[in-house]
Amino acid sequence: MSEPRESAAILSTLGGVAGDSRGGARNTWLRNGKTAFAALVCAGVISLASPGAASQGVSIRVSPASITAAVKDGDTIGPVLVTNRGTSAVDVQGSCEMGGHDQAGVPVHHAIKDPGAVAVYITLDPAEFRLPPGGSRPVYAKVHVNRGFSGGAYPIILFRARRAEAPSEGDIGATPQVAVLTLLTVAPRSPVVRLEAEPVLTSLAVEGNADRNGIRVIATCENAGNIHASLSGVVLIRDCDGKVATQGALASAMCLPGYARALSGLVDAAPLRKGTYIAEVRLTAAGRAADSALIAFRVLDGMHVASTRIDLRGKPAASHGSERPMAPRIARLTVPAVSEGRDLPLEVALENPDSSLLDPIGYVEIWDYQMKRVGVVALQGASTAPGDLTVIRLTWPEALAPGYYTARATLQWRSERLSVSTPFVVGGSITLGSKR
Repeated sequence: MSEPRESAAILSTLGGVAGDSRGGARNTWLRNGKTAFAALVCAGVISLASPGAASQGVSIRVSPASITAAVKDGDTIGPVLVTNRGTSAVDVQGSCEMGGHDQAGVPVHHAIKDPGAVAVYITLDPAEFRLPPGGSRPVYAKVHVNRGFSGGAYPIILFRARRAEAPSEGDIGATPQVAVLTLLTVAPRSPVVRLEAEPVLTSLAVEGNADRNGIRVIATCENAGNIHASLSGVVLIRDCDGKVATQGALASAMCLPGYARALSGLVDAAPLRKGTYIAEVRLTAAGRAADSALIAFRVLDGMHVASTRIDLRGKPAASHGSERPMAPRIARLTVPAVSEGRDLPLEVALENPDSSLLDPIGYVEIWDYQMKRVGVVALQGASTAPGDLTVIRLTWPEALAPGYYTARATLQWRSERLSVSTPFVVGGSITLGSKR
């Protein structure tokens, strides 16, 4: 059974909807190649019109604006009510295209050239009809699921309208279109197949807000699963000793499988002072922990935040010059093999093979034997001259319980991460957990 009641919320999260103070209307954009259609979403009804169409008395709307449904092959969803709001009779043609979104959440769509090559497609009944001024017509959508598919599918239903009488010269390009977004879920037939969203963080960025009262953190993630994910998250800003100085939330968003979303959050910068900080992003999907990542950044004089971006996939930064600068190297990470657990000394040796000065920024993490992060401190020290090696000495600020640990030092360079890990043991009576 279809569920059109959440149409406004789905468009808001999927389509990057912006509010309009005039009557609560909302504006979104539907893009396809070189064409962009402005969509007006109002109380669950979406009305798209190409430039110049209104002057020809052509205007149609659909309700609902989106449909969420669990379906199987042969199911019918809808109806979608198509209404002619213009002053002329119109011929309406319906079609189905595959939907998606860009990183900002703006819906995108592309034509289905071969229905057999897509997982799910929709046929409409009726697909073509004429509407008099003020007239309405219900349209039903039949869902076709290709054999073996399970997961999420997101067809977009399009309705195109043109004046019923012979087009005049002024009608060229004036073809209104309306869209109905769908979020369809096809249950697996096999019990071993699961429907899961798998959001993975792919990049982090930190930048100062224009009024210097806030820090904007942008987390980009991809959904490697087979179903759409409702994403949200928190941002913890930690000082050089790993203590939380301030925090904020990432704006929630919908992310379809195979697509990426950029989630943004504004964090209060008032508690911060000049120095190095670490932003920890904790991503959640449907309220459950999904992924986490770190990025170090600096607050400079005048509370200016140095913009910083890190690619978490290990993709090398693009070089704008004729030669790519030589990357620095973590020559060694030293931790006592057996430690007391208090005032743990850490040494990170950085080697700079490039011809330019290296101003190191990064962090050191400690993980327990279950690979859970125990804590993190900022990696900061004196600049390293070309060809030199610098040793940065740190003291872990908290006592560690007896056990097996791994220390990992990460140096941020350009938009890359360079990491080195080493195991160590905190002495005492060690008991590892076991399953009963």
